[in-house]
Amino acid sequence: MSRATSRKSRAAVRQAPAYPMRQVLLASVAAAAMIAIMPKFADAQHAGAATPNAEVKAPAQEMLGQPSADPVVAAIGRAITANAIENELDGDFGPGVVLAARQAYARKVFQPVWTEAGVAAFRAELKDHFRQGVVIDELDLQDVDRLTFSRFEGEPAARAQADIGLTASFVRLANAVSGGLKDEGGADTAEDDAPNRAVLTNAIVEAGKGAVASAIDELEPDHPQYAALKRALREYRQIKSDGGWLAIPDGGLVRPGDRDPRIPALRNRLEIEGYDTSGRMLLTQSADSPAGGIGGLDQSVIPDGKLASLQNDGAPTDRPDIYDPGLVAALKEFQRRHGLEDDGVLGPNTLSALNESVTSKIDRIVENMHRWRKQGDMGTRYVWANIPSFTAEGWNDGQREISMRTIVGLPSRETPVFSDEIEFVVPNPRWYAPVSIVRRDKLPKLANDPGYANRNNYQVFDRQTEERVNPYHVDWNDPASARKYKLVQMPGDQNALGRIKIMFPTQYSVYMHGTPGKHLFDKAERTFSSGCVRLEDPVGMASWLARYDGRLDAGEIREKVESRERKWMKVGRETPVHITYFTVTVGDDGQINFWRDVYNKGDGIEHVKKFAPLYTPPPASKTPSDGTPASRT
Repeated sequence: MSRATSRKSRAAVRQAPAYPMRQVLLASVAAAAMIAIMPKFADAQHAGAATPNAEVKAPAQEMLGQPSADPVVAAIGRAITANAIENELDGDFGPGVVLAARQAYARKVFQPVWTEAGVAAFRAELKDHFRQGVVIDELDLQDVDRLTFSRFEGEPAARAQADIGLTASFVRLANAVSGGLKDEGGADTAEDDAPNRAVLTNAIVEAGKGAVASAIDELEPDHPQYAALKRALREYRQIKSDGGWLAIPDGGLVRPGDRDPRIPALRNRLEIEGYDTSGRMLLTQSADSPAGGIGGLDQSVIPDGKLASLQNDGAPTDRPDIYDPGLVAALKEFQRRHGLEDDGVLGPNTLSALNESVTSKIDRIVENMHRWRKQGDMGTRYVWANIPSFTAEGWNDGQREISMRTIVGLPSRETPVFSDEIEFVVPNPRWYAPVSIVRRDKLPKLANDPGYANRNNYQVFDRQTEERVNPYHVDWNDPASARKYKLVQMPGDQNALGRIKIMFPTQYSVYMHGTPGKHLFDKAERTFSSGCVRLEDPVGMASWLARYDGRLDAGEIREKVESRERKWMKVGRETPVHITYFTVTVGDDGQINFWRDVYNKGDGIEHVKKFAPLYTPPPASKTPSDGTPASRT
C-alpha cells in the first residue's frame, strides 16, 4: 500500500482548500493547460520562435486571456517557462518531482507560494530539522535567509526567483525526510512508498501558507516503528540537553548483594535513562509470598548470605554501595533491552553498553530512522524478521499480532536483508544440504565416519543419476564429492528444518523454518544458522498466515505436522516478508531497545569519556576512651 492510499495525508489531499469558485476554476484550468503549453513557452523563449523581438507572454496571461496585474505573478510565470524550477533543483530530481512543483504554482495561478508566515515557519523547521533525524547538506539556513529577504524586497524578477528558490529548498527537505521523492506520476508501488505527485504538490502549497511542520510530517514514513523512534529521538535529545550521564569505571564483576564503590554511579546512570531502581517493580501483593520476604521483594536475586544488610524496602540500610534488589532488577531490564544476558551481573559487556554515550545512542536512533525511510511501505499484513533483535513478528493493519524469538546466520554466514513474498508452507520438509554447507560442515564428519549420514537421517544421491548411494562407498576425503553427491535429510525430529518451513523463493536460498535445537533460543545472542531464519514457533507463524488466507487452513497445517506427512501447501494470498537490520526498535510498551550490531554493519558505538567518581564511605565514628559513644552532629 502506498502512502497515497495508506496514510492520513490522503484525506488532506482529497479535501481541496476553500478557494472562491472562480479561483478554483482558474487554478484547474491553469494546472491542465500549463502542462500542455510549457514546451511552447520554452521553445519561444529559448529557440527564438516568431521574430527576434517576439514577446513571450506569461502563462497566466496566455491561459486566462488577460494580463497579470501583479508584476511578481508575471515574473513567476516567465521564470517557470524558462525552466527556473529545473535549474534550482540542479538536475537532482526527475520530471515528476519538477512537475509537482510546477503544479503548486499552477494551483495558485502563479502567485507566490511563500507567504511571510510560510517563510518564518520554514526557517524555524530548518533550525530544528534534526527532529526528523536528518542532516541536510543542501539546506543552508544562511541561503534561505538570503532568499527570504529577496522574496519580499527588490525587483519583481528577483522576488519571483526567490520564491522558486524557497520552493526548491522545501523540495530538498521533503526529499530528505521522506527517504527519496520518486518520479512516478501516480501512486507509487508498495516497494517504493514515496509520496506521490499530488501529495508533494499539496505539501508545497500548505507549507507556503505556514503549515511547514505538518506538511513535512505527512511526508515521513508511516510505520509505527518510525513514529516511535521519532519520539525516542526527542527524549534522548532532552537527556543530552540535561547533561547526559557519566561513565562507570572499570572493575571486577559485581553480583547481586555485593558491595562496590561503583554502585552509586550505576544507580545514577540507570535512573538518568529512565530505569526504575527503587525496587517497586519487585513488589508483589501475592498472599503466598516466600516466608521471610523483604517487603514482598523477590529474594532470588540476592544470595542468602547477603540479605542481612537490606532493609524491608529492599534498599541498603546505611551503605549506598550495596547492589540491592531494586538495582538488580533495573540492570536486568537494561540488559534485556540491549541484547545481553539478563543475569544481573555487572560485567564487561554490560559495562560497555552502560558506557555508550547519549550522543552515540542519538546517532543510532537517527541511523535507524534513515533505514526506515529506505525500507519503504511494508504492506498492510506482513511478516517482519529483524536480525539484531532476533525476532520475527506478524503484523496486520498496524498491529503486532504474533511475535517469537529467532536464530539467524553466523557472522561468517550472514542472513541477508531483503523483502519478498511468502509462497509455500511445507510441513515435515526435507533438507537438501547446500553444496557450501556440505563442503564446510559435512565432509569432515563423513570422512571421519560415513555412519554419520545414517545416524542423522541423511540419504546420499548421485547428482547425475539421481540414484541413492551407500555413504560407505563414497570417498568423502575428495572435496569434489560435495558437488558430486547430494545430501538429503529426511523429515523427522533430527531434521535441520524442524517440523515446518515457510518458503519465499529468492536468490539467497533463505527461508524460515523450525529447528531441533530448541535450547539455543535461550541465548541472548542467537547467530547460529547458516543464513536461514529459524523460528521458535514455526507452526504458530504458519497458523497466523492461515488466519488471513483463503487456501491455507491452520487445522490442516497442524494435522500434517503431526502425521509426519510431507506436503507443499501453496498460499492463496501471498504475504510480504521483510528481513531487516534495525539495531534500534521500540516495544509495545514504548520502551526503546538498543540491539548489538551483530554483523558490524556500521553502528559505531562511542563511549563516555568522563567517569563518575567512586563512592567513598564516611569514616567510622570514634569512641572516646571512657567508652562513651561519640556524639553525631
